[in-house]
Amino acid sequence: MFGKKLRNLRKKVGLTQANLAKKLGISPSTVGMYEQGRREPDSAMLIKIADLFDVSVDYLVNFKKGKKYSKNADEIADKIEFMLRNREYLKNNKISISNETLNYIVQAVKEGIHKAFENKD
Repeated sequence: MFGKKLRNLRKKVGLTQANLAKKLGISPSTVGMYEQGRREPDSAMLIKIADLFDVSVDYLVNFKKGKKYSKNADEIADKIEFMLRNREYLKNNKISISNETLNYIVQAVKEGIHKAFENKD
């Protein structure tokens, strides 16, 4: 669960909710809601959190496969596509990629997600 992982990562590095909020540019109450599972971060915020704690977005959201989660395949694919197409993120990380190549990557990722959700545990 995202909230528990965020809380554990925050505590592991000795940050308070207020400290983390300041680093992320959000309110402490938003951090609290994330940790309680009452609110989910958008894709851009997931990237910021992953970068801050030096973990993958995949680790944070804990993608699972199987019937129970297959209804979320499109939502997950859309979030990953947003992250891949986020030019600001690519620019900040000095990643240069053509639109054509990016389209191939996005399509491959989407197909991979759907394939993973088709397989049962």
